[in-house]
Amino acid sequence: MIDSSLQKSIYTALSGLVLGRIYDQVPADPQFPYITIGDEQDVEDGNSCEDGWEVFTDVHVWSRPDAGSKAALKDLMAQIVPLLAVNLNVTGFRVVTAKLVNSRSFRDPDGQTEHGVLTFRYLIDPA
Repeated sequence: MIDSSLQKSIYTALSGLVLGRIYDQVPADPQFPYITIGDEQDVEDGNSCEDGWEVFTDVHVWSRPDAGSKAALKDLMAQIVPLLAVNLNVTGFRVVTAKLVNSRSFRDPDGQTEHGVLTFRYLIDPA
């Protein structure tokens, strides 16, 4: 298992988007659009010579456009991919591989909010 270093690097990479509205825990009445750093799954990927992990991280994008279109949501998602599908600087680790593995967009059950989920895969080793 790894520590919070990857999450911190993701936050830093995204900090220039949505006026810094990037959350781990969303405030009670958030301003749209915003981003949340979601679930993470760490899979041990070491060998007899060194430790390593395959890490899957979800990044959620939330939009509530007046016109009800997913266009603004998809444009924001497209801005995120080149920021995170790269070998980030992660304290204490070396990112060997980074890529987007899945992207989904849908309307939330409230009927107003457009929601996107980007899943990134990172292969990391200790530095």
